[in-house]
Amino acid sequence: MDEDHAAHAAKLLEPGLEEGSLAWAEWVKDYYRDVETYDWVDVADHLRGPEAFFHRNRARVIRGLVRRHGAPPYLDAGCGTGLNLRHLPAGSTGLDINPRNLALLRQRLPTMNVVEGDLEAMPFPDGAFGTIVCTEVLEHVPDPSTALAEIRRVLRPGGTLIGSVPARSLVWKLRFLSSTCPHDEPFHNEYLPEDVREMLAGWSIVSLRYSLMHFNVMFVARR
Repeated sequence: MDEDHAAHAAKLLEPGLEEGSLAWAEWVKDYYRDVETYDWVDVADHLRGPEAFFHRNRARVIRGLVRRHGAPPYLDAGCGTGLNLRHLPAGSTGLDINPRNLALLRQRLPTMNVVEGDLEAMPFPDGAFGTIVCTEVLEHVPDPSTALAEIRRVLRPGGTLIGSVPARSLVWKLRFLSSTCPHDEPFHNEYLPEDVREMLAGWSIVSLRYSLMHFNVMFVARR
C-alpha cells in the first residue's frame, strides 16, 4: 500500500467514522477522488490480468445496448478513464470525481467534454441528456438512491439509463488475487437482479439480465 493509500486507510481509526455514518460515506468518496489511480482502459487494452477480459466484455455489451437504446446527447456518469466514453459519439460528456482521470481523458479523448463532479450532485441542468451510461459505479456509492435521483433529474423525460453493477458472485470474493485491482478499495457492493429491480423502483425497466458468466447485472431503464 503506498503512502496515499495508507494515509487514507488510517483515517478509519478516527472517531465518528463508523460504517454507515455520513462521515464514513465522505471517507469512501474521498478515496475515489483523492487516492484511486486504476486505469480500466490500460488494463483492458493491454491484457493486464484476467480482469481485462471482464472489462472488455462489459464495454462490448454496453456498446450494443447504446446502439439499440441510446439517443443523444450522452453522458457517461462515473466515466473513469474512458472505457465506455471512448465509444460514445464525439462531443459526449464524461463526468468523474477523480481529477487524475479527467487530466488523462483530456489527452486520451480530446473530442469529448469531461467534467469534474460528484454523481450525487451533478453540475448539469434538469433534462440535459437523452442517455446516461453508468457502469460499475453505483456499487461504490454507499446510498445509490441519491445518485439515481440525480441521474433521473438530468435525464430528459423518456430518457434512458444504461448501466451495470457487479453481480453477487464468488469471483468478487477473489479480487484480492488480481495483480492490478486496488486491494484497499473501501466500499464495493454486489447485487442480484431482484436487488437492481428494487433499486430502480419508479423507472420503466426495458432490460435486466446477467452478463456473460454472471459477473454483472446489466440494465436499461427509462425515466
